[in-house]
Amino acid sequence: MKRRNAFSILIFLFLSGWSQRAHLLPDTLRVCAGDTAVLELRNLRSGANSIDWTTPYGIITNTNRVKILKGGKYTVRVMGSQYPASLYDTSVVIMLAPPRKLLKDTLVCKGKSVRLDAGNPGLRYSWNTGENAQRITVSRSGLYTVKIMGGGCAIVDSVVVKQLGDIAVPLSSEVVYCMNDEVKLIGVKPLQGSALVWNTGAVSPTIQAVKDGKYWVQTRHPICGKQTDTVRVKLKACECEMMIPNSFTPNEDGKNDTFSPVCQCEYAYYNITVSDRWGNVVFIGNTVNAKWDGRYKGNWCPDDIYIYRIETIEKGTDKKSVRTGRINLFR
Repeated sequence: MKRRNAFSILIFLFLSGWSQRAHLLPDTLRVCAGDTAVLELRNLRSGANSIDWTTPYGIITNTNRVKILKGGKYTVRVMGSQYPASLYDTSVVIMLAPPRKLLKDTLVCKGKSVRLDAGNPGLRYSWNTGENAQRITVSRSGLYTVKIMGGGCAIVDSVVVKQLGDIAVPLSSEVVYCMNDEVKLIGVKPLQGSALVWNTGAVSPTIQAVKDGKYWVQTRHPICGKQTDTVRVKLKACECEMMIPNSFTPNEDGKNDTFSPVCQCEYAYYNITVSDRWGNVVFIGNTVNAKWDGRYKGNWCPDDIYIYRIETIEKGTDKKSVRTGRINLFR
């Protein structure tokens, strides 16, 4: 029995002389799942002839570093002419679950706010607004990002907040038409997805004003709720007047597609120009039949309020007139 124990000790001493544990790797390495990480040999002298790795996903040879693809045990064995014995070391890789990305793009109504929740309670947060809470409240459109940190992992999540505007208001708080005008249109552009109703009972964005008085329209949006806007219409007796609409919808549906004043008189001179809000001329006409189709140089102009100027000289009286106002373009 004593002879067997002595033999075992000799075998252990022999193996120990040819295989030596070295500090080549960290004992434990924590890696966030999804991140790029490597195990690299340290304190390794030159002269290594053979480097063999045993990893959870296979054996790799002749390299000082390996990629971390899985968690588990990584063992390396190094042999060389300058080493009295082969060197080996082991590192245990622990894969950490990263925080979850939970933010989703959202809408915020004008004048209201929305709460953004990064989720992952108990971790640390750093928003691009400078705030450090899990939840923040915002009222403006834009890109909001948050860095979520904890447990050895960090991710960046983001959300786009889009602000919804008001309904497109009538041309002004008051509109004046001649009583003999055939068309007396007033209109708004509701937010997409809204239902609307006028005090006349109409449910279309544009209606015909048939009498003096105040007209109101109410819209109901699933997110922004109810909004109400009003316009006062005045009718007057006109001599040699023209009807100038306050809105048109150039969407090629055959209804109200062009902007064109309706003239009651003949003119020796007629000129109409339409400009955008920055003063850039987008349309010029020199006849009473001139019509603006909502384009500039063949391209659609954006939904907006435009400024018109109409200069006329009445035929037979040489009376000069200049009319200016605003026209609402929406599709």
